[in-house]
Amino acid sequence: MRDSLGDDSRLVVVVTGANRGIGRAIARQLLLQTQKPVIVYLTARSVERGQATFDEIKREQLTRRPQPGGGGGGGGSGSDGGAAAPQENELRFHQLDVADPSSIRVFIDYMTLMHGALSIDVLINNAGGVVKGADGQAVRTCTAAAARQCVAMNYGTAVAMTEMALPHMRPGGRVEFLVTAVAQLGIFSGDLPRVLTSDALTRAGLDIVENGFVSSVEKGTFAAYGFPPMPFAVAKAGLIAYARLLARAPDDRRLLFAAICPGYVQTDMTGPYAPLTPDEGAETPVYVALADSKRLWRHNGGLWKRLKPLKW
Repeated sequence: MRDSLGDDSRLVVVVTGANRGIGRAIARQLLLQTQKPVIVYLTARSVERGQATFDEIKREQLTRRPQPGGGGGGGGSGSDGGAAAPQENELRFHQLDVADPSSIRVFIDYMTLMHGALSIDVLINNAGGVVKGADGQAVRTCTAAAARQCVAMNYGTAVAMTEMALPHMRPGGRVEFLVTAVAQLGIFSGDLPRVLTSDALTRAGLDIVENGFVSSVEKGTFAAYGFPPMPFAVAKAGLIAYARLLARAPDDRRLLFAAICPGYVQTDMTGPYAPLTPDEGAETPVYVALADSKRLWRHNGGLWKRLKPLKW
């Protein structure tokens, strides 16, 4: 039994930061797809904004649902020769602030109550963003405050969420990290590319790298240590390295980890002139969440973009 409240074989998918942008598009595509039955947890820091997004997507699902007797292949609730009705995709909302460990714990406890000790099939770490100034615009300079906030917002929160969720991942589960192709190894110099790709790298070592970037920005020495003046890219590079080290860790559950670049997508961060829509940016995260492809496992811990593995 997969669900503590009944015999439910649907995949349980959690999407963080899903009230807008790519996160919203991922939750929407998961709900509307017919490849596999899923329960999608749309999570957001703001209850008001999260609930509004939930209501919007639910309305769309209802308008697309086949009507009874409409000739659409059994959309009604009646039985067909005693066969069990297929389980429908379901969207649920839960408040979750990934920057607050107590909020993560409340969410994990709720998932355990609803779905058992092993409660999550897919975790999509989408929450994050750029640091904004008092004018509401993205901070373009590499200040100490921006570096500290950006690393905490993009690296620290995703790692904290993943570390607390990992004991509750089901066998064959998948963990995704939304990153950026700008976070290529080529932006680093000195020993950093070797350190970030080393099989000996540990979570503690990776924390030292990320915290070292923040400290070196404060001291004005980041360039000497091989860091670029790009807090967002440094934080996301940390997640790429984190996915790699998680994939190396022995685990009988055979978990899959992936860092995914959605491409240059129209969001609040990039503006309306980016070439890709949020739906296009959601294609690869949804593919990695659901596909039964041996290629995924051959590239466990790897970087993905536009449905293909990408060399870091």
